[in-house]
Amino acid sequence: MEQGDSMPEESSWTRLLADLVRGFILLRDLFGYVLPGAFFLLIGAQSGHLSSFADLSKIPGAESHPWMAVFLLLLLSYVLGHFLVVTFYFIPDVIDLIKMVVRKWRRKEADANKAKHKSDYLRYHEEYPDIFIEYDRQSIIALLRQGLAASLLLGLLVFYGLYSHPLRVMAAAGVIMLINTYFGSRHIKELKKLTLKAAEDAAKAKPSESK
Repeated sequence: MEQGDSMPEESSWTRLLADLVRGFILLRDLFGYVLPGAFFLLIGAQSGHLSSFADLSKIPGAESHPWMAVFLLLLLSYVLGHFLVVTFYFIPDVIDLIKMVVRKWRRKEADANKAKHKSDYLRYHEEYPDIFIEYDRQSIIALLRQGLAASLLLGLLVFYGLYSHPLRVMAAAGVIMLINTYFGSRHIKELKKLTLKAAEDAAKAKPSESK
């Protein structure tokens, strides 16, 4: 009886975890961007160099609608979180840029096996989402750790080292974002092709499965 009683409880927790991980975008945005961004603001507030954000209730309308201050804080944390993660990938982006220039100079084609592997991942992730639950969970945790590491290092650098040079900080941030934007546009184009191939493979497999 005890085993029979524990099984429904375990299955309910399993289903809850599965449903949460299936909402990957929401969890990724919360743990991967909002929390690191909020941590970055916390470091700034601790340093005393964020006086303009010390009292969000002074924003027009926030006093009568407290949820506005919370919403603005979440929005600001989310935006900052994106920049923090982008900064974490800055060095890999530069390395990819060098590799791309070398590949074009040597006139080498991209590895087709890697493209097929990514396409298969998209297809199987859609068809068998339960298999990828642990992978998705670990991906969210990895993104959170990357964002927290970047927020800690950049928080110390910006608020304790370069707070007197805001123009230099903004210029460096702009360069980092431009480089990431370039690779982001290339990634979207590649993702579009991979998604299309995954959809085509899934469409071809349906007739054979129905037989």
